[in-house]
Amino acid sequence: MKKKILHVINSLGAGGAETLLVNSLSEGGLPEYTSNMVVYFQGTSSIAERIDKNIKVICLNYKGIFSLPSVLIKLRKIIKENKIDIVHTHLNPAGFYTHLICPASVAQVHTLHTTYSMDKETEKSKLYLERKLYFTKKDCNIILLSDFTKADFLRSLSFRGQAFVLNNFVPDIFFKNSTKEYKVDNGILRVVSTGRLNAGKNFEYLLDIFSHLHDKEIYLDIYGSGDKTKYEKIVKERGIKVSMIGQHDNLWDVLYKYDLFIMPSKFEGFPLSLFEAMASEVPLMLSNIAPLKSIVKDNAIYFELDNDKAVADTLISILDKKIDINSLAKKAKVYAEKIVRREKYIQKLLSIYEKL
Repeated sequence: MKKKILHVINSLGAGGAETLLVNSLSEGGLPEYTSNMVVYFQGTSSIAERIDKNIKVICLNYKGIFSLPSVLIKLRKIIKENKIDIVHTHLNPAGFYTHLICPASVAQVHTLHTTYSMDKETEKSKLYLERKLYFTKKDCNIILLSDFTKADFLRSLSFRGQAFVLNNFVPDIFFKNSTKEYKVDNGILRVVSTGRLNAGKNFEYLLDIFSHLHDKEIYLDIYGSGDKTKYEKIVKERGIKVSMIGQHDNLWDVLYKYDLFIMPSKFEGFPLSLFEAMASEVPLMLSNIAPLKSIVKDNAIYFELDNDKAVADTLISILDKKIDINSLAKKAKVYAEKIVRREKYIQKLLSIYEKL
């Protein structure tokens, strides 16, 4: 008989954690091996339709802290009535909220989607509650996205539970398209970046970089959900070759058409977007931060976050084909094949479930 797994997350928006969960529960994935339900606290979703049609998806309609008691009662009822074997949570505060009401007889495992010591976005009060109410418990089971994020997590607090490493994956469809080789006689370099429009993704730095490239045929498209207003204002004021595209739900249809993927993040865990680019055979330029170097290794060009002129010069060198990005792209795709295929993720996740 299949194990009954309840997946709990804050929302089903188009972020990395949400996309990972939805893609793992799409047809041919985890539902082949386990019986699944999905519960999310609030919001609407543009990606829930990718979930296997046989999986029940429930919104708890969380409407603020005063609704929390009734929401948690409803969640506990779902766990008990459906005789759930394992609860798999994602993100703060879904993880520690669920731990408050999860019956002792039901194992819970929580995926931490960022580098713990570098998390500047989650409210300090929620980080404190997560640490005190969940992470310090002996029965706490954590999934970390890489060896680096595991080491960082264990350095950051006194942890007595089980810690597992499980790399994220990208859908197989990203591997089906390959970018065309970049040729200098094209005279144009098409650059792409993706991610939520928030401080951690550091898109303002990209705008600074492109402010040095007015006279070069180098164009940047930024895909991602969030308020584009302040970015579009800067683009207009500086007259730079940057387009704020907004949310795009089928990136596999567009990524492979670009010459280069760039990510200026200040901190990360295991970002799916850069591996989506690798799978699409698009070469990478990444911020020189430890979490990214630990997972991408020598399969990217790295740049510093305090010298936008130097990064612009690197882009010019790529435009002029003084830097070979074609061989880098092919090498990166081979690397992606080894570590971010869905089948490998599912099998490792099932192994973790068995250990619980």
